[in-house]
Amino acid sequence: MAATQLPYQTSSSSFSKPLKHPLTRNPFSQNPILPLRPASLKPLVLRAVVSQNPSKSLTQDPQTTPFKHCFSKSSDGFLYCEGLKVQEVIDSVERRPFYLYSKPQITRNVEAYKEALEGLSSVIGYAIKANNNYKILEHLRQLGCGAVLVSGNELRLALRAGFDPTKCIFNGNGKLLEDLVLAAQEGVFINVDSEFDLENIVAAARIAGKRVNVLLRINPDVDPQVMMMIFMNQGSADVRHMRCLVWSLENLGNRIFN
Repeated sequence: MAATQLPYQTSSSSFSKPLKHPLTRNPFSQNPILPLRPASLKPLVLRAVVSQNPSKSLTQDPQTTPFKHCFSKSSDGFLYCEGLKVQEVIDSVERRPFYLYSKPQITRNVEAYKEALEGLSSVIGYAIKANNNYKILEHLRQLGCGAVLVSGNELRLALRAGFDPTKCIFNGNGKLLEDLVLAAQEGVFINVDSEFDLENIVAAARIAGKRVNVLLRINPDVDPQVMMMIFMNQGSADVRHMRCLVWSLENLGNRIFN
């Protein structure tokens, strides 16, 4: 990725497009609009069950410790998670489908990425669209991760979970202006997905009165030798497109200062 900054001007009188929602409103600080279950049912209490025996691998040298997965099948035929029988978890919580996560496994995964990137100037970004569980996000933030976002609500959730905005990246080709303004105000990196997207980012910079950190995600037109389902870079960064993008950046900069 290539990073740069877009300049701004504090006057926004030339931009009259209204924002759909107040920028200060946080939808996550309010109760959900729709109930999660019919109002006639009594609320059920969920109990969280966690292992009291943290994984020993967390205190061992990762160089000499073989990879350990949190789930394992024991000789008694039962499935275990971090030494805790999954059946005991099932018997201890509300009788309906639920997700069982391993905090030590998440930690091991992040540490493995850190080890692989050791010596490089890098930030591990977790895609919130993969799992927006608030407790998991808090734990990832405590481990030093950033957040990768594709919507305004994901941006607000990341801010609420305490992620460092300068470690967050805002992706997507349908970014709303009000969300871009919030991203600009907080100092979030914004990926430029199109010339139209770039125009909106500049408009957001003017409204916020901030310089915006932008990223140019470049997919070289080479064969990565992967499955066709994820081979999506054909013709995305040829010379003509790159010249067009550079011209757009220069043109927008001139329009802002003139």
